[in-house]
Amino acid sequence: MRQRRRVGLSRRKLLQTLGVSTVLSPLIPLLNASGQEAARPKRLLLFFTPDGVPSKDWNTTVDWRPKGTETDFTFSEIHSPLQPFMAKMVVPWGLTMTAGGAGEQHAYGMAGLWTASTLHEPHAGADFDGGNGHRTGWGSGPSIDQIVARAYGPAAPYRVPPDDPNQETPYRSLELGVQTGGVTSLTRMIYAGDKQPLHPETNPRAAFDRIFAGVDPSGSGSEDPAAARTRLERQAVVDRLKGDLTRIRTRIGSEEHQKLDAHLEGLLAIERRLSTTPTAMEPALGCTIPERPGDTRASNANYPDQIRQMMDIVAHALACDVTRVASLQLSYGFSGVTHTWLGHNTTHHTMSHDNTDRRADLSAIDKWYSGHFAYLLEKLDSVPEGDGTLLDNTLIVWGRELGSTVHRMDRVPFLMAGGAAGALRTGRNLNFDKQPHAKLLVSVAQIMGVETNSVGNREPNSGPLPGLV
Repeated sequence: MRQRRRVGLSRRKLLQTLGVSTVLSPLIPLLNASGQEAARPKRLLLFFTPDGVPSKDWNTTVDWRPKGTETDFTFSEIHSPLQPFMAKMVVPWGLTMTAGGAGEQHAYGMAGLWTASTLHEPHAGADFDGGNGHRTGWGSGPSIDQIVARAYGPAAPYRVPPDDPNQETPYRSLELGVQTGGVTSLTRMIYAGDKQPLHPETNPRAAFDRIFAGVDPSGSGSEDPAAARTRLERQAVVDRLKGDLTRIRTRIGSEEHQKLDAHLEGLLAIERRLSTTPTAMEPALGCTIPERPGDTRASNANYPDQIRQMMDIVAHALACDVTRVASLQLSYGFSGVTHTWLGHNTTHHTMSHDNTDRRADLSAIDKWYSGHFAYLLEKLDSVPEGDGTLLDNTLIVWGRELGSTVHRMDRVPFLMAGGAAGALRTGRNLNFDKQPHAKLLVSVAQIMGVETNSVGNREPNSGPLPGLV
């Protein structure tokens, strides 16, 4: 008697055998081996503010290092608004910027901040003033957010590749900014690749209209007709699959039955979710839509309001699972913002180089930015997700293009917040003095589920920061 051939039960083979319609594919991540509900996704947010730590001269810089031990510390004055979030933050103190190339420090600091790559000399289609009469082109490598956004896998924010026709979110990444200046190497920090800058959306109303178009917050009432039709189609597919699983059981070995039962549990989980109208994936249970920004003109006086508007937009976009990777850039290298609300009458950058001791004024600016960062953390921490919050499932990295206002590139004031769904142990103050910041970017990649030991072209194969994770 001819022995019946047993087939393996990989998820892909199972679905191909059953002839699953693509209408169900956005819910495939629920068919995990354990049969449990899908975990909340990790998110990554890069945050930028201009200039480095306040300095009087090359050797006299405000000491921003927290005081205390690794796990019990107090932030410096410029970061003092963040003290309530100490338990959900990590301070990677002492890092040296992995950046260089054309222009001066502001320019190649912007290009290298998230890429650890070299800023090109002028080239075809790109010839910019890089400061002090030096010319530059564009940066030469992808930024860490784009590396993460292109990645996929069980430990990454996304489970499907960027070219999959059924994406998990409307946007693979979002690039937002507030008054980021004209298009030059001094004003761009996000890169898709070599000589490929990505330009942030800087109009809060335009960002709102694009990002939240079609977003239906959970529990918001009537279901969109198209969404209802898709839900019913998926329900029909689930019903058919449940019946077909009995047939498949006779074609597999007994050692595969446990996997089959796990798939069945996953299907039942999908059915439970589809029985609720409107459909709401768990990561979006905290989804609400912020107030639509007014038609605010980009002016110096409106800078604080536009920061809050963009922070509200990015927080709600993450909560609504519109994207899982984002960046928020406030101003740019050579910042031309005059902080009149702090009593200043000189632009931020000019104040750094007017040959007087401006440490008090510059510290006030840094503390003001820290207050806004605290606002963002509070927004994310107010969104419940399972046993934690949206902040607990997000990794936020705050960086600048310089270490100090006199253009030193060491001891750059990087800060990290959020736990990346448990991938980062928070509440720690760590000493990485003189370590290249490329290692920080490698650590970010690994925390976000990307298997790599190298980011950028200036410190190849640097590996991660030891002891950060």
